[in-house]
Parts: sequence; C-alpha cells; structure tokens
Amino acid sequence: MSDPTERFTWNPYKRSTDTGTHEPIEELMRVALSRPVETEDGVLPAGSMGTVVGIYRGGAAYEVEFAKPFRTVATVMPDAIRHARA
Repeated sequence: MSDPTERFTWNPYKRSTDTGTHEPIEELMRVALSRPVETEDGVLPAGSMGTVVGIYRGGAAYEVEFAKPFRTVATVMPDAIRHARA
C-alpha cells in the first residue's frame, strides 16, 4: 500500500485512471483536498482549500494554489481533490 503523502510526479503521457462521474473541475474553481498531498513546501492536510490555476490534459492533473496552512502551488491528481463547500 502506498504512503498517502507520497510525492506526486506528473507524467504528461499517462492518463488518469479516474473514471467516476462527477462535476467537471474548471480553472478558478475552489477545491478541497480529499487526502494529504506532499509539496516542496511541506504536507498539505486533507481538507485544505485552494483555487485551480491550471488544468493538464483535460483533467489528468490540476495545478492548485493554496494559501493555508501555507502558501504553495501543487500539482494534484483528480482523485485527490473535490469541489469545495463554502
């Protein structure tokens, strides 16, 4: 079983295995992490909220900007984010 804080390395040639039905995530949409994500600046805990600032290969991965618990930008897989509830 893999570590949930394992660092993500984006491969532009690999497509996401997420085939579930869900609302599309678009640029400038608020999202929340559904699991912890490790970044160069530290580990973002599940529930951290951010804004989508980039979309790779039609949703294979997302670039998300976070302000809390610390400022960072992270590349996040689609199964690690969900729409944020206000």
